Amino acid sequence: MMECHFVASCIRRFRVVFVVSQVAIFLSVAGCVPGDREMVEGAASPDAAGFQRPVDETLLVEGKQIYELYCIGCHGENGDGNGVAADVLHPRPRNFITAKYKFSTRRSGSLPGDDDLFRTITNGLRGTSMPSWKLIPLRQRWALVAYVKSFSDEWANQGPSPAIPFAEDPYASNLDRGEAIARGEAVYHGLTQCWTCHPAYVSTEKINDYLEVFENTRREFFRDDLGSAVSRVSSEGEVVFVPDFLRDYVRAGHQLDVLYRSISAGITGTAMPTWIDSIEIAGDDGALLAHRGDLWALSYYVQDLIARRPSRRAEGDFVLRHHAMDTSQDKWVPVVAAELAATADDDDDEEEDEGED
Repeated sequence: MMECHFVASCIRRFRVVFVVSQVAIFLSVAGCVPGDREMVEGAASPDAAGFQRPVDETLLVEGKQIYELYCIGCHGENGDGNGVAADVLHPRPRNFITAKYKFSTRRSGSLPGDDDLFRTITNGLRGTSMPSWKLIPLRQRWALVAYVKSFSDEWANQGPSPAIPFAEDPYASNLDRGEAIARGEAVYHGLTQCWTCHPAYVSTEKINDYLEVFENTRREFFRDDLGSAVSRVSSEGEVVFVPDFLRDYVRAGHQLDVLYRSISAGITGTAMPTWIDSIEIAGDDGALLAHRGDLWALSYYVQDLIARRPSRRAEGDFVLRHHAMDTSQDKWVPVVAAELAATADDDDDEEEDEGED
């Protein structure tokens, strides 16, 4: 009997000691005990002991897992854009080692911010093999941002630059966007002369009128294919199909603020410059002929061009750049539908035979 009391007493003491020790550990980790990390010289910190990993380290581990699940097939194990699918994709997947990212709120040639990488991962890029990853959790997208950056030393060498300023939109309160679009047409053809790469959308006579608005010299000659976009070569040797806004996809999106961002910041690795730093020009009398607000006018104009596209093409017609193909004489019929049609014809023939009997 005494042995039972002794065992029970030991169990109670063990419980008390266990509870007290757990409370002490909790208070120590929570920082409620003064000088807790210095009580034992050389003792491991909670981080080192595995109580909590640094956020950056955790994101890298998670990002690697997500990358290997979703991204490695295109961008490659080493992040060099040479995944197993890369050779059949155009444009090729981004090379994360060179860290040349096209779409950003930073000036052309600068590293993007984390917000820029997150935006591209979230929204994808239209007309490319890069889809939207909105369906994966926010934390996993931020983890991908951290892991993608780990492929290049450029982040340690220079880091991201400040974002471009967003000038005030002088047309924001206008219900009628006609004034903004008209001004944008003049800026497009007469000042920024976007038709050197993109198509011109007015006559050569009108272009010369717009050139004079900004005190530029009238031109006698223009390129022969002025109504078409001109293909360029990127800094990485890839052919860039400059968009015709009446037909082609705009990669980053056609929302007004997105167009303003791309026009103002420029597009790294292409001939698209940073206009936010050079749009302000003064005339011979010293008065401003153009200002940063004109970048909004240019954005309104490009958005209007995009809106002029037909909602859908006629049945049987599709277009690859400017080569239309008429397939109306060669309709493709699914095998299942063809088989059903043939079966229906056979049934009709059998019914007619039975009727004759």
